[in-house]
Amino acid sequence: MPIMTRMRESMPVILFGLLIAFLITIVFEWGMDYLGIRGGHGDVIGKINGKKVTYREFNDLLKSLTDNAKAQSGKEPDEELLKTIRDQAWQALVTQNIVEEQIKRLGLKVTDQELIDWVRGANPPEDLRRNFVDSTGQFRRDVYEQFLSDPNQFLRDPNGRDPAYGTKWLADYEKGLRQRRLNEKLQSLVLASVRVGEGEIRRRFLDQTQKASASFALFDASAVTDQDVQVSDADLRAYYDENIEQFKTEASRKLKFVVFQEKASAADSSMKRKDIDDAAAQARGGTDFLQLVTMYSDRPDSGAWFRHGELMPNVEAAVFSAKAGELVGPIADADGYRLVKVLEERPSSGEYIRASHILLPVQGQPDTSAVKRKAEEIAREARRGADFAALARENSSDQGNASRGGDLGWFTHGRMVAQFEKAAFAAKVGDVAGPVRTPFGWHIIKVTGRDKRELKLVTITSRIEPSSQTKNDLLDRARDFAYNARSSEFAKEAQQTGLEVREAQVQEKSTMVPGLGVNETIVKWAFADKVGSISEPYTQGGSDVVVAVAEAKDAGVRPFDEVKESLRPAAMRKKKLEKTMQQAADARSRLSPSDSLPRLEQVEPSVKVQHTGEFVIGAGAPGVGRDPAFQGVVEKIDPGKISTPVQGQRGAYLIEVSTRTPFDSSAYVSERGLLQSRMVQEKKTRFLNEWLAKLRESADIEDHRDLFFR
Repeated sequence: MPIMTRMRESMPVILFGLLIAFLITIVFEWGMDYLGIRGGHGDVIGKINGKKVTYREFNDLLKSLTDNAKAQSGKEPDEELLKTIRDQAWQALVTQNIVEEQIKRLGLKVTDQELIDWVRGANPPEDLRRNFVDSTGQFRRDVYEQFLSDPNQFLRDPNGRDPAYGTKWLADYEKGLRQRRLNEKLQSLVLASVRVGEGEIRRRFLDQTQKASASFALFDASAVTDQDVQVSDADLRAYYDENIEQFKTEASRKLKFVVFQEKASAADSSMKRKDIDDAAAQARGGTDFLQLVTMYSDRPDSGAWFRHGELMPNVEAAVFSAKAGELVGPIADADGYRLVKVLEERPSSGEYIRASHILLPVQGQPDTSAVKRKAEEIAREARRGADFAALARENSSDQGNASRGGDLGWFTHGRMVAQFEKAAFAAKVGDVAGPVRTPFGWHIIKVTGRDKRELKLVTITSRIEPSSQTKNDLLDRARDFAYNARSSEFAKEAQQTGLEVREAQVQEKSTMVPGLGVNETIVKWAFADKVGSISEPYTQGGSDVVVAVAEAKDAGVRPFDEVKESLRPAAMRKKKLEKTMQQAADARSRLSPSDSLPRLEQVEPSVKVQHTGEFVIGAGAPGVGRDPAFQGVVEKIDPGKISTPVQGQRGAYLIEVSTRTPFDSSAYVSERGLLQSRMVQEKKTRFLNEWLAKLRESADIEDHRDLFFR
């Protein structure tokens, strides 16, 4: 029966989906043992408002998330992704705990009868209901009721051991429903005060619909020179006092660190070479190559067609020299080794040629005829048998190709400028064409290959990567360095070990370590320890990092004398804006009450009056952009009236509104409901995010993951 089959396939993942939805996508409906463990801290990986989070609890969720990531990508997550998943798991547990704490504080409960009414009512939970929809889209209530009465006939233990498997599954699902309903109740309480007023809806409607056209004169602050304004020490002090918030500083730490870069060892390379040689031996012995791909290749491959220019040069040269059915390689490249089998060949849709060139530029040359004569002489030398590659290295200005003897690789029609392409495709293999003039200069061209084939290839790719042993050896080196640095001196130990000491300034509320990237654990350690402390190794971006706290600064305000000179550009900008306001006022005074704004160009020829054309006010005006001061005047001033000077983001404006559409009450009535619904949801989402962020900020969170994971 199709419904039963679908249930058997989908039911086991429903509970996991509920768990992930609750823990990862945040609690409301709004928008690993084998994974690098370092050591223990008892069984407690952290505390949230005093409640212990056990390592087992964390690792169970971590394993589920990791398995999910592996299922989506089809491969094992790398260290960077594992770190991200560990962060997700931790944040999910923090969210879960602080929300459950709020539910308990408010005394929220869900009775058994509520769950019965929900599950057996007219609208069962959608994730359960959709498993009982037949091919016509009808909900099969009869089958649904059968399932509720006897879940064991629908869900059986995959191992065939537990006859009550379905009943237990349904009990677990009930727990998930209970948590979901608790979340809904909490959400209702938290959002009970969220409202969208009539004025807010009207404002949104106007921003999206009201149009206007206007004339304006901009007195641009950037046109005021530095010599036109004077900035005194008093001005700088006034700017400092007015913007004191900008100069508040968080607590910071100056760090020194060294990086032990993960690199594959000679043993790793040798092992990969042995693997690819084994694959080649089996292929030559008759083993099916596609089967070998599944056994040996780091990347899945079932075969694809390739044209010239789509492969690395060394691979391209080898495979296009082979015949269909031949094995090519192993070929070494920057990542590792490749073993390629040519499955088929067929005619290509276009012809490909390979060519080299020598370019002599004309631009900037005092005598262009001399450049042409030199190009002709080089072409004669090439035709007489001189080494074309040597001529290119000696004479060509195309440095990217000159070092390769002028080789341009393979290309087809449409890839080169017309004059070059015409000459190249007209020549035979071995011919020297030109000189040919293009916008780039004079070219001498040698055609080195022609082909009209494309090949179907399948490849075993064996990437050379650091092995577990190599990574462990590197970690041991990093640990030895940290141990020795504690008993000697960080910089001295780095010098003796041949490591570069780098520095970074980190802020208390940041997770960024300049020069390393995002690493919340390092920042937390730096603020938890004292100056002179040296960390255990941390894993970051495929490397092991050892960090020392070099300097500590408390939160405060940067003193005026320290920032004084850095204030000058901003204070000068303020003075320039003030000057533009005076310029606008002077220009405005030259107009009579009956004048329109374009008249200003006649009485003040240096001023240019611009016209916007019709625009949506909320979207910003052409030539102005989104400037709230400009938009506010356009929205309110009477059409035909010239504004007083308006200070905007670029300078001062004089504005005259030509037209403005009236408020469309009929359209407002028809759109109001949708706008209100959208705005309520936006406000709820924002409110919930802010509410949860405040809970997190005020929570007492102890995170000891760094003691379990390196």
